[in-house]
Amino acid sequence: MPVTMGIWGICRWLPPRCAPQDTQNCWLAAFCEPQFWHVTICCIFHRLSFTFLHYIRGFAVYQGLLAFSSCPLISLCYNHVMRIAEIGEFGLISAIVSLIDEKGDRQSPARRDLLLGIGDDAAAWKSPGGIELITTDILVEEVHFDFAYTCWKDLGWKSMAINISDINSMGGRPRYALVSLALPGRREVGDVLDLYQGILEISNIYGIAVAGGNISASDKVVINITLTGLAEGNMMTRASAQPGDLVAVFGFPGLSAAGRKALSQFINLDADALQLFKNAHLRPALDFNNGPLLAGLGVKTAIDISDGLAADLTHICMASGVAATLHLEKLPVHPLLTRYFGLDSLKMSLAGGEDYELLFTTTPDIMKRVNAAFDPAPVIIGEITAGKPYAVSLLDEGGNPVHIDFSGWDHYRPGI
Repeated sequence: MPVTMGIWGICRWLPPRCAPQDTQNCWLAAFCEPQFWHVTICCIFHRLSFTFLHYIRGFAVYQGLLAFSSCPLISLCYNHVMRIAEIGEFGLISAIVSLIDEKGDRQSPARRDLLLGIGDDAAAWKSPGGIELITTDILVEEVHFDFAYTCWKDLGWKSMAINISDINSMGGRPRYALVSLALPGRREVGDVLDLYQGILEISNIYGIAVAGGNISASDKVVINITLTGLAEGNMMTRASAQPGDLVAVFGFPGLSAAGRKALSQFINLDADALQLFKNAHLRPALDFNNGPLLAGLGVKTAIDISDGLAADLTHICMASGVAATLHLEKLPVHPLLTRYFGLDSLKMSLAGGEDYELLFTTTPDIMKRVNAAFDPAPVIIGEITAGKPYAVSLLDEGGNPVHIDFSGWDHYRPGI
């Protein structure tokens, strides 16, 4: 008992995250009673409780359960042990969302007008002209690109394309861009102008006005673009999928992953294959007008494939509270991808990422209208089902479950 109370006293001495009067409303308040430590002290002596609480805290942060910080020992684990890499990119996002929901001013006029905040391809709010959209993306040297095989002009094109893709997946058309750069002083002025040549080349195609930005010094090249857009009719989101919807995708997912592998690992390819894979990775030239067309046809749910097809479908399932089934024999795998990467081509299609093709779900009736409106038509690859909101099942041609790691891209847990 004295040892137990001693540890309890130390923990109570630590700066609390909640005011004392708030603990009466905390469902974990029982954990902060001395009796709790009679149980945990045995684990502490066996060097288990610290690890146990550490992972409990990690799970809590991933799920956005910030109330766990009410317990001093768990708070201690969080403050001194928890690292971003342990909860990953999406766990960190969940923690940030929880904090904003808890501490942000929900009564402000801007918050009331906000239709969609963190958690989709773009944020959205009401305006007299329709639904305003805004997105932002960052590219970091040696994380997202390598100058060993990337030229400045292609880098400029891609940095704008990935933002246009986000606006497109919401059913909007892009409008104004801000370009912020962090650059080492050793870089040449001509390189930066080449970067802007690429930015302006794709901006001119989609009627985007580059309206400003910022420049800072840095050890590495960092490009951050913020892009606004306008959805004049229906807006597509991740949170609208319903059981019975069909799942469909445009293009050939996996080509960008093939380009990344071919360029970084110097894989020997014929000229046609190299050009196809290289362009998919460095200079995605997709139809970024198909989003508004889909929205106009009644499609309500869409996402662009940035983290990987299966991972992004999981994002839809989690946002919509549904599950999904993918039929692997229906997945559109490019013949050249199969030719040069064999069995790996399937995983690259499922988890490669950076394709920026549209993945969407809709009812069978609307899918008929979509197929009639597009040439080539999107490919139906599965369906939305009722079930756990993170469960994406893979089935082979015979309907048998297939187990493939499709975790996709996470900045702190790199996948394929």
